[in-house]
Amino acid sequence: MKKFFATILLTLAIALPALTVEAAYVTVPNFYNMAVNKYHERIRYEGTEHLSLNGVKYTSWNYTVCDGETSKYVNKYLKRLNSKHNINLVGQDGNDFYFAYSGGQAKYLTPFGGGFHIHVGVSGSSVVVDLVAGMYPEY
Repeated sequence: MKKFFATILLTLAIALPALTVEAAYVTVPNFYNMAVNKYHERIRYEGTEHLSLNGVKYTSWNYTVCDGETSKYVNKYLKRLNSKHNINLVGQDGNDFYFAYSGGQAKYLTPFGGGFHIHVGVSGSSVVVDLVAGMYPEY
C-alpha cells in the first residue's frame, strides 16, 4: 500500500508542475531608466492607469521630463526598444510610435487594433507608454 501511495505522490509531483497556467509576462525597457535620477530629478513617474480600448486591456505608464531633454530621452528609449530582437517598430504618426512584440509569449498578448503591443506618445514634456496586458516595464 505504501508503494501505491508513493507512486501516486510521485506522479502528482511530476504532473502538477507541468500543468501551468498559460499567461504572458513580457518585460520591456523602462522609460524612467533613460536618465539617472539619483541627484537630480530628470524624469518623474506620474503613475499608471489600467484602461481598455475596444476590448484590449492595457496599462498606461505616465512620465514627465523635468529637465527639458524630452527628445533626448525619447530617442534613447526608442533605440532601446528597437534593440530588442523581438520588438519592432511598426508605425509612427507624428509623436506617436507603435511597436509589435514577436517573441515566444506573443500568442498570449492581445494586440491593439493596428497590430501593435506598445505605444509611445510624446506631448511636450509628457511621455506616455501604453503596454497591453501581460507586458511590464523592467525595474
